[in-house]
Amino acid sequence: MKGLFSSRTSLLGLGGLLSALIACVAASPALAVTTASIDTSGCAQPAVSQPFASFGDHNDYTLMPGESTDSFNGTGWTLTGGASLKPTTLADGQTGQVLDLPSGSAAMSPTICVSTDYPTARTEVRNVVGGEGVQFYVSYDGTNTWDKPKNTGQFHGQHNDWSLSDNINLQPGGSTSWELVRFMLVPGGKTSDFQVYNFYVDPRCRG
Repeated sequence: MKGLFSSRTSLLGLGGLLSALIACVAASPALAVTTASIDTSGCAQPAVSQPFASFGDHNDYTLMPGESTDSFNGTGWTLTGGASLKPTTLADGQTGQVLDLPSGSAAMSPTICVSTDYPTARTEVRNVVGGEGVQFYVSYDGTNTWDKPKNTGQFHGQHNDWSLSDNINLQPGGSTSWELVRFMLVPGGKTSDFQVYNFYVDPRCRG
């Protein structure tokens, strides 16, 4: 193993937001990867755990960069449009830092290595205001999704309570070779607000 928006106006607004976010990331030397020379030599199988066993999910997961368990520090993430890091009460009653996503904002992850063995992700999420959900996008280096992110679905919480999201589809390519991907989180609605932490990717999916 290796390693909706219904209106035209909303679509145009989303396109502008994603374009601005991609331009912001492209300006960062750390993420300015050219499709002509995609280097995956640094990819390696990550450390894994079973963070969602208490929910009955015994799959192995690896934590996304920019996080530690129960804390979203945001290192390597690009936040725009009002997305921010906020302290709040977590599902276990402790205080921790989370990613806050109000309507009109967006968050782009650092680039990570995945393969066909990385089909899904899951996260803890809550709806602070509204319930339209958070749209999830993937951008694979060397494909047309790098500059035109592909929507693979959405996730949301259960009202104001913290809950575990459904599986989020990463849609990796058919090759077992490593691929470079970054994720974008874009909240729906006009006056909504969502919070996220413990965002994990599943490198050893077991049904």
